[in-house]
Amino acid sequence: MLFAGADLGMILFVGALMGLWLFSGRQGLEIIMDRLGLFFVIYLAAGCLLQFFKRLPELDLSWLRGMAFMYWFDILLVLLLFLAAFLPDYLRYMILSDAVVLVGRWALNYLYTKRTANELNHAKGGRTLVIDLNEKPGTKEEFFSVLENYCIKNRLSLEYIERDIPAVVKLDGVLHEVDLRSYYTYGGPVYTMDITKL
Repeated sequence: MLFAGADLGMILFVGALMGLWLFSGRQGLEIIMDRLGLFFVIYLAAGCLLQFFKRLPELDLSWLRGMAFMYWFDILLVLLLFLAAFLPDYLRYMILSDAVVLVGRWALNYLYTKRTANELNHAKGGRTLVIDLNEKPGTKEEFFSVLENYCIKNRLSLEYIERDIPAVVKLDGVLHEVDLRSYYTYGGPVYTMDITKL
């Protein structure tokens, strides 16, 4: 999580500097040069904080789904524009650039996920989704718990046809085989849960 947060923080930091340079030129960059290290640390912390919030277990976030999300987006946009009137120019340019970077990153991630989901949903049988596990499940029940957590996280309905390893299940009404496999790397064995469409 720290690496992903630092990565996001670096992307936002570079985006803010590019936006500042594009909107205000060299004089905008000169304003923040004496505090560049402070801004860098703030952006790294902000990236880690955003990744932390992204990975929180889902509570009842119905206010962030569907049309409710659009209303919240409009409210936050108006609030951001209102607050921008009171900020110095260089901070306004940096925040605007970060907003563009975040929305662009979200849109590209959404398009990639949508394309991948469409390919998987329209795929012929026999395609396999390989999920790396942190550790080998010790028992069958631990294996089923990992599968159930995956289904909850991805909002998939799960129905067991054959509760064994390999298991035969229905995910959203489609028949799949779920197996425990492993492969070896320099760091040792890596265990995977393979979900194969039948």
